[in-house]
Amino acid sequence: MNASYQIRSRLHFALGGAVVLSFFFQALTWGGAYRFFAYLVLLLSLGVYFQAQQQSQHFRNILLKCLLPLVGFVALEWIATLHFPWDVKATRHVLLATGLVAGIVLMTREHISIKPYVVPVLIISVYAYTFFQTVWIFGLGKIYGTTKNPHYLAIYSALFLVTALFIATNWTRGVQRYGLAASAAGLGFLLLSTSSRPTWIALIVATFIVFICLRRRAKLTLIALAGLVLAMLFFTDAGNFKTRMDDLVMHASTEERVTIWEDTWAMQQESSRQQWLFGHGVEGFEKDFQPYSRYYATQGITYNSPHNAVIEVLYQFGWVGLVAIIGFVSWIYYSLFTRYFRARLQAMQETQMVVLLLLALFTVTLVAVSITLPFFVSIHLNVIALVMGVMRYMDINEKA
Repeated sequence: MNASYQIRSRLHFALGGAVVLSFFFQALTWGGAYRFFAYLVLLLSLGVYFQAQQQSQHFRNILLKCLLPLVGFVALEWIATLHFPWDVKATRHVLLATGLVAGIVLMTREHISIKPYVVPVLIISVYAYTFFQTVWIFGLGKIYGTTKNPHYLAIYSALFLVTALFIATNWTRGVQRYGLAASAAGLGFLLLSTSSRPTWIALIVATFIVFICLRRRAKLTLIALAGLVLAMLFFTDAGNFKTRMDDLVMHASTEERVTIWEDTWAMQQESSRQQWLFGHGVEGFEKDFQPYSRYYATQGITYNSPHNAVIEVLYQFGWVGLVAIIGFVSWIYYSLFTRYFRARLQAMQETQMVVLLLLALFTVTLVAVSITLPFFVSIHLNVIALVMGVMRYMDINEKA
């Protein structure tokens, strides 16, 4: 074993550790730690890339494709505002997410060495997240755990819940499976305690997406379990689930979000022809919205997004940007579905479950963020980065 190999191996493991820690600290919403490791991923990715003596053209092409979302975002912002958005917060989010994609892709060179650690790292992450939130909520009395917003706690609890269930049913057995089931129950309790209807709805949609993909026997099992859980939630009203959902149905037309959407659409009507095409830029919404917001006029409440991804992107980047974003999201779903059904035809059980997990994680985040948070928030972009990175990772291994 020569010195060059040892350096390469250590760089790859350091990169893998930085990727995992950046995702984990983002889940805890510890911004300083997240940014430290995310920037470290960028630096280590450059080190791994330039340390490698040979790079195939296929590998270079995949890395270049990882840059396309960043280039596209910068182009859209520049066209909308006529200046390069280096000082825009969302640009940093996209840049760090791009680094995470590249970091995951670059780890393919040590696939055989890294693969045995993937499931144990995911299991430890589930346990650690459950532990931190439990201690912060019940030990330190922080109502939203390590986060300051119930929706962040809800979304990440849902993501780790989905991960725990997938690992428990596909990659573990015995005591480990029961431990993950216990963590999943705890995460489910945290999710209910947030009263976050958007995340509840997102989980239901993700369950439906997974249901579509499964074979008949697995479909029956999933629908029975999902039906049982929903029935228990409605009959017991655990976490005010039934009360909150009934309230949404009964008062949908007067719900807070509907008012925000109406006010945002009134603001959009004042756009020029050029702004309808190319938008106002990613940072203009909060200030621009105040004169149109009924909640700001009566209660002084400000919003940094309209809680509607379609209207938000239309205002930020116009019809051009909206079509581009819809196309991008559609491409991700198309890529995941085609990978899943190809793996099913080839009887590649592990690949099927990995792709289904990615589908569920992506759907939960997309739906929850689209009606709750700004579209270009880091929680959303990092899950997109995870999905894109793993897809590219699989592409490279298939060609190897």
